Amino acid sequence: MNKKSILKNSLFLLFIISFVACQQEVKVPKNSFTVSGTIKGLDTDFMTRSVYTKDGKRSSDTIFVTNGTFSYTAKINKEEHIIFWPRVERTIKRSGRGYYPAKSSQFAFLAKPGDHIVFNGEVTDFINAYPSGTKANNDLAIINSKVFPLMNASVNYLLKKNKLQKEDPRFKIIGDSISQLNAEVTKLKKEFVENNTTSEAAIYYLSDMMMRRQLSNEEAIAAFKTMDKSLSDNTHYKQVATRVKGIESTMIGKIVPDFTTNSTLDGSEFTFSSLRGKYVLIDFWGIWCGPCVAEMPTVKEYADKYADKLTVLGIDSGDTKEKIKEFITKNKYDWQQVLSVRNSEDDFVLKFNVAGFPTKFIIDPEGKIIQRYLGSSEAAFKKLDELLK
Repeated sequence: MNKKSILKNSLFLLFIISFVACQQEVKVPKNSFTVSGTIKGLDTDFMTRSVYTKDGKRSSDTIFVTNGTFSYTAKINKEEHIIFWPRVERTIKRSGRGYYPAKSSQFAFLAKPGDHIVFNGEVTDFINAYPSGTKANNDLAIINSKVFPLMNASVNYLLKKNKLQKEDPRFKIIGDSISQLNAEVTKLKKEFVENNTTSEAAIYYLSDMMMRRQLSNEEAIAAFKTMDKSLSDNTHYKQVATRVKGIESTMIGKIVPDFTTNSTLDGSEFTFSSLRGKYVLIDFWGIWCGPCVAEMPTVKEYADKYADKLTVLGIDSGDTKEKIKEFITKNKYDWQQVLSVRNSEDDFVLKFNVAGFPTKFIIDPEGKIIQRYLGSSEAAFKKLDELLK
């Protein structure tokens, strides 16, 4: 065969390879995303994803898996951080009757319309598999591949610690190891945000760290100011911007910004300034939140005891109207309820920079914030006694 024939055949072979590659290329609808992968150790028949319906109800979607291979397409209209639960038993961090929802036990990725995301890696006792295919996911893979192994080691230590008595010398040693691992994870996340100011993955991580209280308010504001304005249309950028505004507007001594909403149990309009003239206890809560529910009888006790001086406003996050109505009717919790609606103008969790439940605010009759309390609210009730007795 002469050189001309060899060249001709080579060009034809290159054409065939290119044609086959184009035929195999995944075509993603403009209003959807596709995520796929073949993962060693993904020995499950299906994974699950939590989704929210238009009316705020939470349900699950199924991602079928065959011999470690999966492909899933779903509609999407803006950027989202999405997780799949793999349902592989060795990745589930069980403790007693419950389990720790470890991020290292999830397939995590960023998606927006038109994206095709591909996962590579393996499943061991955590998801050592990371996304690629878009700039955002390439960046996300860089940080997740650093922190997931450390997060997995931390939660594994926690499971061991839970089996020990406090008097056991190993209890403190393991506790110190957990603290060191968690500190390293936080350090890596901070560095990633600081060094990737144009990255969609970095603005997602900044939003996530603020929600998890892994940054001080000052650190969060400073980091946000360094983020490139090219991200300003990004969903997570907008969330961070709302939280930063919430930090500044809900400081002690500030007047609560007035708001009007129809996100009430009966759809009627509620305006916050209508509560002026009395002290107000704002209670951020959810039926899913054990400590929130445990404190509700005390909230009712104080609402009744100081009825002439105090108004309670409940702001629920994460429950449907039907579930809230059933719960408050059964327990005779008859104060005003408002729903915090994710990714909307009524996302009061973001607007008040709430980063944990329960969170309570005490407001004076002129609308000024006296104090905010996160977690157990014994101090809040004590403060109410000081103010209202």
